[in-house]
Amino acid sequence: MFLIRKATAKDECAVWNIVKGSGLEVDGLPEIESFLIAETETKELYGVIGLETFGGAGLLRALVLNSSHSTSEGLLKFFDSVIQYAKKTKVDELYLTSNEESFFFQVFGFSTINVEDLPIQMQSNRLFTDQESNRVIMKKRLV
Repeated sequence: MFLIRKATAKDECAVWNIVKGSGLEVDGLPEIESFLIAETETKELYGVIGLETFGGAGLLRALVLNSSHSTSEGLLKFFDSVIQYAKKTKVDELYLTSNEESFFFQVFGFSTINVEDLPIQMQSNRLFTDQESNRVIMKKRLV
């Protein structure tokens, strides 16, 4: 259905455009090389997601799908591919933050944690220091 690859400098404009188009801010997002891109077999952009690493921990950011190609089945395959990619890159734990606790993430084995349970090097990330009190943090062990 699609291929997952690491973004390069050539992808920067396309990544920022899809992120901005979703309504998310690009300020404070990780460098372009921290993004993964899903492309269809015809090289059309299916979606993007940021994967910042902090030692053996990964932080998922800015999951955005191209609405003209997205389906529920595609989203499930895309997210599963991201988890498999993280495992191959020796990430032991994945973290994410969301506006609310999501059954979607629970299906993939994520559970809610407190900000104090984040790895120390991740706690200083602007995403968590500027966080409103209603944000939910979730974690998944990969090993």
